[in-house]
Amino acid sequence: MPLRSVLRVLSAALALVLATGVSHAQDFPAKPVHITVANTPGSSPDVLARLLAQRLTEQWKQPVVVDNRDGAAGIVATEALARAPADGYSLMVGADGPITILPNLQASLPYDARRDLVPVVALGRIDFVLVANPKTGWRSVDDFVRAARQQPGRFNYASAGNGSPQQIGMELFKQRAGVYVTHIPYRGGPLGMQDVIAGQVDAMFIAVGPALPHIKAGKLVALATGGEQRHALLPEVPTVAERYEGFRSGTWFGLFAPARTPQRALDTIADDAARIVRLPAVRTELAAQGIEATGQVQREFQKQVDAEYARYERIVKVAGIKAD
Repeated sequence: MPLRSVLRVLSAALALVLATGVSHAQDFPAKPVHITVANTPGSSPDVLARLLAQRLTEQWKQPVVVDNRDGAAGIVATEALARAPADGYSLMVGADGPITILPNLQASLPYDARRDLVPVVALGRIDFVLVANPKTGWRSVDDFVRAARQQPGRFNYASAGNGSPQQIGMELFKQRAGVYVTHIPYRGGPLGMQDVIAGQVDAMFIAVGPALPHIKAGKLVALATGGEQRHALLPEVPTVAERYEGFRSGTWFGLFAPARTPQRALDTIADDAARIVRLPAVRTELAAQGIEATGQVQREFQKQVDAEYARYERIVKVAGIKAD
């Protein structure tokens, strides 16, 4: 075949490949999308993921399925996402635990969050509340600190797992207050909270949303909240910062995808998800769950993730926090 004919055939084939790629990107999504949640059902990220999935399903005319894959403080779900096909159909509602905390606590993880994952869109953030079982008799942070100082090692606290933001919050609190309480990790915050309610564990930091009904029912006592300001859902409860200046305990959530996911798919996901969480009705619904909607897209979210990584690097070093 003459060279000119060969070049013509190759040119036509290349054009077909490019056209097909553009078409596929423009048609995204063309099949069901799966969002993994690295937390248990009923947790704040699970609530957020299901609300988002419902709205995206309506918009995309494709099922957006939420899969809970808790365990190992988010390592299981994050590793699975890192190994998933980079096509936009595998996403994860990730938080600071497996993305920015654990990499500063554990030398060897089955993934590299900064290499294997790409931040897509920030979804929301929450403040924690420090709760205790009513049988402890504690009604304030000072009550908790006084008891822990008088009987070092007698009391314990629950968390959502080793390396979780709940653990980091309490370890920071212990360091600031000069107390020692034993860490009991669970596979998710709600599971730990149930044992605090049952009296098997004395206290914990947990998201305001899941704790609020139990606080109102008298099953938990709210000692203090972890934000910079008093929480809108618990305005009568002081912040830990009112006793220990500068203290902050909470978490954030965002959508992550495998690295090398096509930019067109990322743009579609980021734009649509950001628009949804910024809707007034959605913001109101999330606020009732104790979640502050955010909605920053890729570049802004990437800066936030980088800043949080550096922040936890400093916290772990200064406080001497070790993974259990």
